[in-house]
Amino acid sequence: VGASIESTKTTLALSEKYPFVYAAVGVHPSDISGLNEETFAWLKEQTKKEKVAAVGEIGLDYFHEDVPKEVQIHWFRKQLELAEELKLPVVIHSRDAAKDTMDIMKEMQGRLCGGVIHCFSYSTEIAREYIKMGYYIGVGGVVTFNNGRKLKEVVEAIPLTSIVLETD
Repeated sequence: VGASIESTKTTLALSEKYPFVYAAVGVHPSDISGLNEETFAWLKEQTKKEKVAAVGEIGLDYFHEDVPKEVQIHWFRKQLELAEELKLPVVIHSRDAAKDTMDIMKEMQGRLCGGVIHCFSYSTEIAREYIKMGYYIGVGGVVTFNNGRKLKEVVEAIPLTSIVLETD
């Protein structure tokens, strides 16, 4: 999964080297400073490669205030539109941005072909809403932590068929 222009290059190289590896290409909100019209055009070209299976990891992250919200929203929308255009699923990152992420995903509802809400950390209600929209809920190791009560509740409340296990 790409998280920056550089990691997208690495991801693509791995997908070309190994027949069993596929790539997701995209720029994570914390690496948006690496995106401009030129690098976005390059990213768009990469999505046309045969072994590109998704656009991601993309989204919003308001935990760190390094990148202004409006800039994150702009590039999130552009990458979602790219996924829509190419009919690719998405890998969504959302941290401390539940409302804005959900609002944008609802705007795009019916225009995207699903994907994963990566490293999910919100409520059961939000998880159910994403599932209704056709997304899987990504669950990582936090579910095993003592302070992972909220995520445990989500996992208990949603269908097992809607959960994707993650390693990070």
